[in-house]
Amino acid sequence: MLAVILLYPVSAWTQSEPGVNGWIDKQIDGLLDKQLVGQNGQGSDKQRESPAADSRSTSLVDQSSATDFFSVAANVIPVTPGLSQFVSSTGSSGNTSGAAGSTTATASLYALLAGLNKVNPTDPKFYAEHVFSRRFSFTIGTAASTLATDNSDTPATVYGAKVLLINARELYTKANLARIKQAQEANANAAKASAALKLQVKKLIFAALNPASVDANGEPSDLDSFAAFIKDHLASDANFQATLSSLSTETNKRIQTLIENSLAAFSQERAVFRQKYDEISKAQQLSISYAADIRDAKGNNYHRAELIFDYGLSPRINWTVNASADYTDRKTSSDSKGGRFATSFQGNLTQPDSAWGKNPITLTFSGEGRWQTGQKPQYTFESKLTIPLVPGVELPLAYRYANRIEQINQTDSEARMGLSVDISRLAHAFK
Repeated sequence: MLAVILLYPVSAWTQSEPGVNGWIDKQIDGLLDKQLVGQNGQGSDKQRESPAADSRSTSLVDQSSATDFFSVAANVIPVTPGLSQFVSSTGSSGNTSGAAGSTTATASLYALLAGLNKVNPTDPKFYAEHVFSRRFSFTIGTAASTLATDNSDTPATVYGAKVLLINARELYTKANLARIKQAQEANANAAKASAALKLQVKKLIFAALNPASVDANGEPSDLDSFAAFIKDHLASDANFQATLSSLSTETNKRIQTLIENSLAAFSQERAVFRQKYDEISKAQQLSISYAADIRDAKGNNYHRAELIFDYGLSPRINWTVNASADYTDRKTSSDSKGGRFATSFQGNLTQPDSAWGKNPITLTFSGEGRWQTGQKPQYTFESKLTIPLVPGVELPLAYRYANRIEQINQTDSEARMGLSVDISRLAHAFK
């Protein structure tokens, strides 16, 4: 996120220079704008896997937002056959014949608008002008079914929609652009203070070693001599160390006092950066979603309406909470209605390569409780390691344990593997 603050072009609020300098500034700003688009899509609140309501998903808990563009998630289950004997519509699965994984595709409304307008979705200008459309995402796909719990072996169709109500981590909102501007201004002030301080220190050293070459105010009387002194005595590490060693104790004290008296701008820069970094990276996210597994005339249909909340506990740890109303429409027995509560803690083990590079390796611990009519409570726990293979492609590896399977009083334990692909990020990597 510090990179994001620095990436935002300073010329966005300063007047461009004429001629070649202005042209160079525009080229730099154009590249930085593209980097900012990529950085904005790397948040830990972005869900690239299938919805948790998909019984074959590697995700037990849903995140508050989806990809900015278009992503595909495939789930292979299980990778440890023999640990389970049934597949349930609640997320537990096993090695019954016909059991298979699922594949879902998710697109944001922004990506659809870009397609309709025949614009590259990573175009910085179009991206900045359509912040609101990135609040909406849609999912469609298929998931396998088994007779034991789904009353059908015909694959289900997965539908999903998500609306981001509070979007406080979006870099292009007015509030966050204002925060970035404040950090950039603090950075610019520190840069000015640094340049002034360095010049003062150089003049002080020059005056100490060449007292006859300065005026009554301690300023160099001959600028050419001053420039030559800097080149010969201060430009290289070796020459500077020799020059520093030749200074008197009094001169060294004056230099230290000069530096200490100039710290205000640098302290302010660090404080502003830390504050704005925390305000953006740890901001709250809130969304509502709907997901369903719809089967044939005999199969059970599963519906979930959900509230999703994300909060950054630290720059590397994200906390997510789900609260949902679940409904199972059974054709041959009583329907089930109830609620679900789930939470997860996701930690970044590494830092992103770059704005458009690989996402961090993440480790996630999740827990879920489901209470439905006519059934005993079901509790599920999951640990997951998500490994980025190349930019835009991730491999989630999950281990899941449940105290029981829906309608079946038996524990369930398995490992799952999936693959998620963010098409736009992958395409950008191979440009």
